[in-house]
Amino acid sequence: MVRVRCIAIAFAVAICAHQVSRAQSRAERLQFDVASIKPNKDATGEEMLRTPGGLTATDYPFTKLLEMAYQTKQIDMSRVPEPLRSERFDIFAKASGRISGDQYWEMLRALLEDRFKVTIHRETKDAPVYVLILAKNRSDVGPKMSRSAEADCPVNPTGSNFCGVSAIPGLMVGQRVALARIARELSPFAGRSVQDRTGLSGSFDFQLRWTPDVSNESNDDGDKLKSAGVTSDSSGRSFFVAIQEQLGLKLEPQQGQVEILVVERAERPSEN
Repeated sequence: MVRVRCIAIAFAVAICAHQVSRAQSRAERLQFDVASIKPNKDATGEEMLRTPGGLTATDYPFTKLLEMAYQTKQIDMSRVPEPLRSERFDIFAKASGRISGDQYWEMLRALLEDRFKVTIHRETKDAPVYVLILAKNRSDVGPKMSRSAEADCPVNPTGSNFCGVSAIPGLMVGQRVALARIARELSPFAGRSVQDRTGLSGSFDFQLRWTPDVSNESNDDGDKLKSAGVTSDSSGRSFFVAIQEQLGLKLEPQQGQVEILVVERAERPSEN
């Protein structure tokens, strides 16, 4: 009897410790202090605006919210209800202090997990990939890429002074970013996952211009790039050639492991 009671007590203590650990983890994660989520009814065109104090998304698809929050397009959404997959939302979220860089996405993940009840797990599979390496006969990066003089993100980001990567077909601009982040941003334009194998550390600034296959594509970073006076290439230079000539890097095809984000659960949030 005493042994049974001891086991029961130990089990209860273990459960309590697990719950405390989860509560502490939840309290320690970065999250917005105030957030409003409403279904979009105007269809004005998707836009996401980041400021030092928060994030505003207008007419934004739930699927793209997932891609932005988890910073990947390798997502299995087969378990997400079809109405939610095609629904668009307006989100206004504000933090108590200054946020920058990947903190936006960490907070957006917390918002999706709290309000959309998103739960995920990750799987890996063998798939064709590109590995990002230094181009032949190079020991450092190319003429349109340089090590960041100041690694810290600016207090008040602008179209020409920011932290992160902005991209539209034919043009990509980055400031204060690591090679792993650059590889991730190249993936959608390369057509498969890109993995950094350059061996270079630190933060970089770069500009990459190429002639896109589809010239009329655009995304929510287009206005930022145009306002900074940066334009795409019109010489016919391909994406792969531009990477070698301008960044001093090369995409080499290989077979590798690709991480897939599997959405186990997601539901429509209540309005507020």
